[in-house]
Amino acid sequence: MRMFLKPKLVPALITAMATTLAVPAMASRDDDDDSRSAGGNCSRHAELLFRACMADREDDWLVHKADCIYVTEREDKRSCLADARGEKRDKADECDEVYNARLEVCDLVGERRFDIEFDPEEFVHPDDIGDGVGPNPYFPLTAGHTHVIVGGGEVTVVTATDQVRYVGEEPDDDDLVDDDALPCRVVRDLVFEETVDGVEVEYDATEVTQDWYAQHRNGDVIYCGENTYEIEDGLIDNTDGSFANGTDRALAGFLVRANPVVGAGDRQEMASDEAEDIVVYVSLAATPPPAEGGEGMIPCSGNCLKTFELNPRDPAVAEFKYYKPGTGFVLAVKIDGDRNPIGEREEVTCVKNSLADALADPMGCGIADPEALAEAICLWAPTISPLCTGE
Repeated sequence: MRMFLKPKLVPALITAMATTLAVPAMASRDDDDDSRSAGGNCSRHAELLFRACMADREDDWLVHKADCIYVTEREDKRSCLADARGEKRDKADECDEVYNARLEVCDLVGERRFDIEFDPEEFVHPDDIGDGVGPNPYFPLTAGHTHVIVGGGEVTVVTATDQVRYVGEEPDDDDLVDDDALPCRVVRDLVFEETVDGVEVEYDATEVTQDWYAQHRNGDVIYCGENTYEIEDGLIDNTDGSFANGTDRALAGFLVRANPVVGAGDRQEMASDEAEDIVVYVSLAATPPPAEGGEGMIPCSGNCLKTFELNPRDPAVAEFKYYKPGTGFVLAVKIDGDRNPIGEREEVTCVKNSLADALADPMGCGIADPEALAEAICLWAPTISPLCTGE
């Protein structure tokens, strides 16, 4: 998720996935030619973003050169200009790597224009999930569903709140939906750095995210958008990756299907140069092999959905993920360009029916100080749970 591998390896991995999995083209309203040589939509999209990246490179170069004008010492000025030239070269390499990754994604998902329209009337109300409507087996959106990840000096808490957000236009009066608004469950994803000093435990937020997911009546979970903050020294550093379906031409995608087909692939989101993740379904009956570290604390026992997931904007990153039916996400394994694990993974320690239940089982969830963690959670997400509101 935030691990960096050797550059230019993952695009080769995408090609391997495409050839071995024979991924079909994405569903779309457009039936354009799939041939890249014919100038397909996906490749044209990648080319324009490459040109934008190179234009940004030129802008950064000129600004850096301008800064060097006010450097008076000759040696310092030479150093300033040398740094500017180095950054320019690095930026060119970055633009090239991302461009190649996007083209490989085009080979994977096809050249058709990604412009899927979701009909709000075909979606269930989030409050009905688990109460008359069965949840997606791999990504339950039942209010209260919580999982915890502990490892690497971090604690991640992901919980489905009882809140509903209409992503798109707000509904009129008491209407359920209006125009393009999708009824989405609000899921909070909070990452904390855990510091232990004797008996004192501190939790400092590093990433605070509000995700929005909708469930189609066929069970598919749609990724409506997210509002994410990266935190540094207690202050918001950036909001990279934030998007909302229907805003600034951003489009929702398929987070996970209810009945995935091995070899099929989806865009999970599409906000140009902001959110472009893809997913490929690798197996419906997977167990993490010994090379990936074997079973986690929540074992798959040969029954997990295994996916390959990638963000082409960061072409040095790829993961295998495991989802257990009836439980949800249980494991993510970092991989290199040859699909080999690099020894780093995110493992779910517990899954509970509420945030309060998770904090009440510190041993089972691996939480060192549940009271301190609850205080940190409520500080950054005060409406996440009755635990914070006192209701």
